[in-house]
Amino acid sequence: MMLENINTFLSGIIVGMIIFQSSVIAPTIFSTLDEKNAGKIIRNIFPKLFKIIAFMGFYMTIASILINSDLINQVAYVITFLLMTINFLIIPATNKSRDEGNNKKFRFLHSISVLTTMLILFFHSYLIIF
Repeated sequence: MMLENINTFLSGIIVGMIIFQSSVIAPTIFSTLDEKNAGKIIRNIFPKLFKIIAFMGFYMTIASILINSDLINQVAYVITFLLMTINFLIIPATNKSRDEGNNKKFRFLHSISVLTTMLILFFHSYLIIF
């Protein structure tokens, strides 16, 4: 089915975006720029990344309901939408804790976004492979 193929394609895009962001973009920015300027760019990129993936998760959820996709796919798409929305919503608190030097809170919030992003990476890798 067309919508199922689109969902598989979008899963591939999500996997690619996450891998490219974490293995190429962020390390390059932090190794090239000073901390202040690197932070400005990272603070501009991550909200967009989270919003794009959340939007794709929302679209995939609707498409999977319309085509009566497997429950595991539907759950993965809903989780994608929810976790990426949460990541987007905690950005202001994460940035504020970093700016205020509250390293404990920053590490906690940053860990949430990293772990949830990796969970989404694993979900969509699984969906592509199986």
